[in-house]
Amino acid sequence: MPDVSAPSVAGRIRRALGVLGLVGLVVAALLSGTDRESREFPNSPSYVGWPYDTGAARSKAILAFVQRGPQKAIGYARRAIVSDPISAQAISIFGQAQLYSQHLPQAHAAFVVSGQLGWRDSMTQIYWLDQALQDQNYKVAAERLDALLRQSPTDENRDRFLAAVAATPDGRSALAGRLKLHPIWARPVVSDVRELPLDQLQLRVDIMRRAGKGVWDCPATENIAQALINQNMLDVAQEVWRLNCEGTGSLIYDGSFERFDTIKPTAAFDWQLSNRGDAVISLGDDGTGNRSLALEVTATITLPIIRQLVVLNPGRYRLTWHTPQTGAEMVRGLTVSLGCKPELSKAISGKPVAGKPDTWSADFTVDGECPARQLVFWLAPKSPIRLDDVSLVAARP
Repeated sequence: MPDVSAPSVAGRIRRALGVLGLVGLVVAALLSGTDRESREFPNSPSYVGWPYDTGAARSKAILAFVQRGPQKAIGYARRAIVSDPISAQAISIFGQAQLYSQHLPQAHAAFVVSGQLGWRDSMTQIYWLDQALQDQNYKVAAERLDALLRQSPTDENRDRFLAAVAATPDGRSALAGRLKLHPIWARPVVSDVRELPLDQLQLRVDIMRRAGKGVWDCPATENIAQALINQNMLDVAQEVWRLNCEGTGSLIYDGSFERFDTIKPTAAFDWQLSNRGDAVISLGDDGTGNRSLALEVTATITLPIIRQLVVLNPGRYRLTWHTPQTGAEMVRGLTVSLGCKPELSKAISGKPVAGKPDTWSADFTVDGECPARQLVFWLAPKSPIRLDDVSLVAARP
């Protein structure tokens, strides 16, 4: 008689194996999912000890490093490397644990490997930045800092690392070379300077000089120029400003009001506007695309309606300006002063410029009484005018 139980036993075995296989897949998927999650959230549940546990092992190494010290992190870091031997991050964590455990040869060997696996690991870049500084190899130091800041332009250690590389002229030249490549960190290096001490501010200025024109635009320059003004380094502030702002022959900035903005807060050597409600200032054009300012005072007194800070050497200067679409009787309401402080009593009217309709000029003699001057346009009540093409140049002897 045939054994009818054999097929059912074989079927049960196959079903059991299938269930076990499914369970294995579910467990593997669960382990893989928790492992990936642990890379972003080190405290999340994860398991170390299966073949693909690199995320969990790295997270455990980081937690051990922070909570129990670098020596306790070495075993987990080594496990992460076994699980993923070409991970720069895993090798870097191992190197960091060895470094802070004072196992310097082992740390160096680890960072040699991680340095060849990719530039995105921050600790690897920091290690080799430090090594380059110790070897006084400022070209490599600048390259490593560039790699670090391309990932994190506002890294909390940015200013400290920049100061270390910029401490020597060779270091500043190397940094200028990297900045000429227009990396993402170029702008914050000169705009995020509010808390910098004076010595570091001066180093940034020298880096800007070495980098030259074309690295930064004028808005990026505003904060560092203002910081220098606040330090009473007015000549240096204007040097930095002129490096990146308007390359015309005029000694004032934006005389044609192309970059003028009535809403944006002004700084440094930009035009400063009267903040009084009875000083009306707006932008317009003459129908040909040329911008001009429409100015009017509704108060009962003459007001300083726009002004600009200028740094001038002693000498004679000529200011010219244009008043399109403005009647002669209204033009008489506009006067200008160039002194250490705004003083209406020293404001003068313009004289017509021969051969140039609606164009006026005024001559000034500047002495060494103050390092910077206030160029101020004053406007009388009920004298609405248009103003453009303002220029200040050294007068011919």
